[in-house]
Amino acid sequence: MRSAPFLVTFLILVSLIAAGCLFWEEIALAVSIPAPITGEGSYQYGGTAVAISVKSEDVSTHSPLAQILFFKALALSTQYAEYNESIPYFDKALTVDENFTVAWVGRGVTFHNLHRYAEAVSSYDRALALNGSDATVWQLKGITLNDMGEESEAAECTRSAVALATAGKGK
Repeated sequence: MRSAPFLVTFLILVSLIAAGCLFWEEIALAVSIPAPITGEGSYQYGGTAVAISVKSEDVSTHSPLAQILFFKALALSTQYAEYNESIPYFDKALTVDENFTVAWVGRGVTFHNLHRYAEAVSSYDRALALNGSDATVWQLKGITLNDMGEESEAAECTRSAVALATAGKGK
């Protein structure tokens, strides 16, 4: 029954479109994916880069539209290095569901890769406000703070991440 979540999401989207709550153009815009970037130099901003990998079971939201927008943003930022283009999709997903923790994390990673560190930290803080026991988010925040030159704050975040991970509360 692995197709059950997809089928449920599909049926919800079709129902919302039929009821006039969503417009097909908005959904089509959210799922269109550009051709992947190939060759060397896909990461054009230099410096450190942070990667994100998301398991489908970690994508928890009440909104199918927020989920679609999140996956669009994730594809743009992680598969195609289209960091600036992915931000509006993260923002729209978070407008639909402001408690969408993994979208806050993805947004933070994207801002980090753009070297917009203050915005990355702000996004991680929102994710931590929703789930303060996620060791991965503490580690990502620590990496970003370190890149900002905030070594003592970064070390504190790393200590929190290690404590949570060793206590078995990393997720």
